[in-house]
Amino acid sequence: MPQGVFVEVLNNRELAIVIWLIPISIYIFSSAKMKDVKKSFGSLVSAFFVRQIISVLVLMIIYMGIIVYALSYVELWNTEQIKNTIFWCASVGFMSLLKLDSIKKDKSFIKHSVISNLKLLVIIQFIVGVYSFPLVVEVFLVPALVLIGGMTAIVDSDKQYTKVKFLLEYLLFAFALIVIIYTIYMLNTNFGEITKEKTLYDFIVPPLLTILYLPFIFFMVVYSTYEQVAARIGFSIKNNLLRHTALAYAILVFNVRINLLERWASHIARENVNSHNDLINSFKHIFKIHRVENKPVDVPINEGWSPHKAKYFLSKEGLETGYYNKLFEEWCASSPMVGLGEGIMPDNIAYYIEGTENIASTLKIKLNINDSSRSNVSQKKLLEVSRVLCQASLNRELSDSIINAILHVEAHTETVGNKTVSLRKEIWPNHAFGGYDIKFIVSNI
Repeated sequence: MPQGVFVEVLNNRELAIVIWLIPISIYIFSSAKMKDVKKSFGSLVSAFFVRQIISVLVLMIIYMGIIVYALSYVELWNTEQIKNTIFWCASVGFMSLLKLDSIKKDKSFIKHSVISNLKLLVIIQFIVGVYSFPLVVEVFLVPALVLIGGMTAIVDSDKQYTKVKFLLEYLLFAFALIVIIYTIYMLNTNFGEITKEKTLYDFIVPPLLTILYLPFIFFMVVYSTYEQVAARIGFSIKNNLLRHTALAYAILVFNVRINLLERWASHIARENVNSHNDLINSFKHIFKIHRVENKPVDVPINEGWSPHKAKYFLSKEGLETGYYNKLFEEWCASSPMVGLGEGIMPDNIAYYIEGTENIASTLKIKLNINDSSRSNVSQKKLLEVSRVLCQASLNRELSDSIINAILHVEAHTETVGNKTVSLRKEIWPNHAFGGYDIKFIVSNI
């Protein structure tokens, strides 16, 4: 490729990236000091070229090839978009495959991908892609942005760097503002650039690729879930024929409803599935619970609470429980542990529901104090959450006695109708930092 053509293909920002990558790559692969880095890179490459990853990448390339052909057929893509398409596949496409687990947990994935992120993608692609700074500016700008981006990723993982995170976000905002001002200036002095056909394609192709890529991501999420479930039921069902039958039935009855699929896999891990009848009953159990959850039955307050309503009592406090399931001989549900404060071992809090199949008889908040020297903040959080639970479950405020017991960490029990409201403390023997747990419990007498 002639040098002039190469320069036309890449804008100044992309040229600056190439200028930095070439000497860095030469140094890494030629310097003796980079021996460990080269070894790690070799291990990474070896791990990348395994059958499972290559198979997924081949599927992605085939799928994107079909999408590009379809867009080209309706004149929404042309050969000038090869560079943008390759960059999109290497960034958005490939990185999405690495985040399948988080995508599966995100109930608003489509909303986040299309409504929120897409409008930013369009604006950023337009502003950054149409105009770039002079090459000498870009050469200095690229490493600075990489450094800021890397530091931002690091400080995001620890709350103690909040001030540093604020500074980095301010710098990124300042850069975005400069880019916008520069773009407005270029529009006034070089408006002809924006009217080019290529600029229009640069503007619409990446968002189109993102939207049309969603069905493939959905397929991969479903496929990976079935693959994981197939491995899990290998431990639950020992009979080969019954195991293959179970997987075939699961595909037929659950199809793309992966939440039900995963719940079924967790259920049979706790039950003995030794026959075809046991297998059929496992499916009936999941659908029965699913129906009840969708239309929870009202439970008289004197008997307890609907577990499928009680799970949401503390949802606004970030303590919504998971599914209400039978665990061995008991029915229960729990929220994930939520960390409070900072440090290596922060305090944490969780919400639990216990009872029978149709009635929750005990609601419990458990606060773990991992360091007694900083317990005041966590106790205030327990008080705040306990107020919400008391109001939601008993339709009344906390009594002064319970409030005093929480603030002073003193055991206390009182009766409210046919319910008991209690606070319990359990000290952990021989704990290095004087740790203990506090339980706020509302239960049937």
